[in-house]
Amino acid sequence: MTTFIALPDLHDKSDHVKRIARPLHEADAVLLPGDMTNGSNHQLLRLFTLLDELNEQQYAVPGNMDTAAMLAYLAREGLNLHRTWQMLDDVALCGVGGALPFAGDFVFSEAQLAGLLQDCIAGVPERVPLVLVCHQPPLHTACDRLGNGQHVGSAAVRAFIERVQPLVCFTGHIHEAQAIDHVGRTAIINPGPLWHSQAYAFAEITGGTLVTLAIRPVQPHDAGVALTQPGGPSGG
Repeated sequence: MTTFIALPDLHDKSDHVKRIARPLHEADAVLLPGDMTNGSNHQLLRLFTLLDELNEQQYAVPGNMDTAAMLAYLAREGLNLHRTWQMLDDVALCGVGGALPFAGDFVFSEAQLAGLLQDCIAGVPERVPLVLVCHQPPLHTACDRLGNGQHVGSAAVRAFIERVQPLVCFTGHIHEAQAIDHVGRTAIINPGPLWHSQAYAFAEITGGTLVTLAIRPVQPHDAGVALTQPGGPSGG
């Protein structure tokens, strides 16, 4: 059994992770599906300083508001999933960061996203279950719908999911699209930003099967692990 917590779109509000210290500590891995910051390297380091105290098994992709320099940091620290994959237990975690052109500089066209998605599974052994961490949600799901009902997800991300069928896609980007949906057999989950939705994504995978997927609300007792606030960051 492997358990995951996913926290998209923290946007410099890293202190909010203290509110779910206990669930983060108890999970096997923490996934960060982009927009960890609003472009501040200092805020990125602060986030990982806090997370390192709670769970050293961290994986991330940049969002459109993050930067190429932050991607380089993720790669140096062994945290990166953008355009690559890492094995955890019996699943391959793969990812693509950035978004379709919007605010921020870490953005891609649909054609570029399609190429990045293909790159992120290159070399994954056959029959190994996939978990996708993708900042940009797939098109035409409950996870890419604006408040006015408009769908703003990616056709390339949807086509990739339809073809490859990972167990689950952890996504974000659209803050108000807090939802669980499906594309074929693949579950899509966007819990919304922790500081806005007061919730986080939780998943459990056992024997290559997704057995639990939920958007869990923050509970008062979730902050029940003390943080020591060390002086500097280290990678997970």
